Amino acid sequence: MRKRLLLLLSLALLLPAFARADTRALLVACSDFVTQPDLGNAASGNLQMLDSALLGARPRLAGLSVEDGTIGTEDALRAAVEDALGASTEQDLSILYLCTHGVLSSADDGQAYLLLCDGQTETPLSAARLCELLSGVQGEKLVVLDACYSGALLGRGVEGAASPFLADPSVQVLASAGAREAGWYYDSDRLATGAVSYFASALSTGLGLYGAIEADVNGDGALSLRELYDYLRAAVPSSTCQLLSSGADALALPAARGATLSRPLTGFSYGASLLSSADAALTFSFTVARETAVQYRLIEYADGCWDWDGALTFLDDAEGGAPLAPGRKTRALSLPGVTREESGYLMLQVFAQTGDEVVLCSERLLAVQGDAPDAQLILSCPETFSPGALRELPVSLSLPVPAEATVSVYDAGGALVRRLARSELTHPSPDGVTRLYWDGRDAQGEPLPAGDYVVAAEASVAGRRLKATANVRIEP
Repeated sequence: MRKRLLLLLSLALLLPAFARADTRALLVACSDFVTQPDLGNAASGNLQMLDSALLGARPRLAGLSVEDGTIGTEDALRAAVEDALGASTEQDLSILYLCTHGVLSSADDGQAYLLLCDGQTETPLSAARLCELLSGVQGEKLVVLDACYSGALLGRGVEGAASPFLADPSVQVLASAGAREAGWYYDSDRLATGAVSYFASALSTGLGLYGAIEADVNGDGALSLRELYDYLRAAVPSSTCQLLSSGADALALPAARGATLSRPLTGFSYGASLLSSADAALTFSFTVARETAVQYRLIEYADGCWDWDGALTFLDDAEGGAPLAPGRKTRALSLPGVTREESGYLMLQVFAQTGDEVVLCSERLLAVQGDAPDAQLILSCPETFSPGALRELPVSLSLPVPAEATVSVYDAGGALVRRLARSELTHPSPDGVTRLYWDGRDAQGEPLPAGDYVVAAEASVAGRRLKATANVRIEP
């Protein structure tokens, strides 16, 4: 085990125990497997980036532990959790990051597992067993799952599946992919971190690894779990990040203060991600830290998947094709060949290119909304659900074109009790459906009483405001 124990500021040591809130983190990655392809240096690259981001956090973490390729059994993970997070109190936050293979059950029962492996011993870890391992950790817990199909461990995208995480509201879970989605990696021999997952790259950047805390959208210097999730939904186009949380708005996360690592391009700021086919131009800006050429890659979502092989790659030629000089740059990128009727999703990737070194610096999910005069918004969900059965209410939105949707839950008297999405861009999926989930709690994370509620959705298409509602009853 490689372990760092970081001392608290001396001022914090003078505070009474009940007033002190510490953060501890355990980062775990598995790279060498018995039954699955090895992840090589990708898992280690992920750990290096997150480790660096958390080391630069202010206030400093009370403890940061790293397990790189050493966890092959539940007992080994339990010992690591106890060693790294066992000293947490009710006022503390414990973070567990798990990077490994996610696998779906061969019985086709919708069950998903994480694979623990140390190169020799391989053990499937279910969501229920992971919850049991964390049950002895006091305070708030944030579990970050960087694995294929990780959304299925939350009980999402699986018909009738329960989610054991719902039994403990102190556990928040952030997953890198949907129940049927693979995780994607970027590989470069020239990267200091080697290969990394797109999710871990965006996660580290959002936490301030390269200076700016890009996930701090409101710019107040603090970072909430809600802000991080909203950032990742746009910054990780290749998969659909999932969040299970009863208090994401109130959960404050550690973030780096000052750049911990460096790269040629930093400080990305994007305009609207939903573009009109009549004016399909994206505006964005970034800072060039050192002279470099900039390369763009556009990948289209077609036939239910990302068309990596058909990607369009081109250089930034705004300065006559020469490498860009240091300084702040603003760009307006027009999408080629878009007609007024066309709609769809695109992924933008921005690379810094110096010699034969190519470094991925940013990604963004884009959508083009074409003319759709007959578009209808369809909202569907089960008529009843019981939070006591450890199940969420799945809410499905269907639209023929991309849009920004707001989805809210109201009680029988018309009072707003929970906002599931606020002007959130719909996401690409093979069936064209965007899925959200409600745990039966209000905006403060408190369970709502049994009774009748209304789920309402709104979206704007071609200047028309579309609305849809569905009735649902919470049962004891």
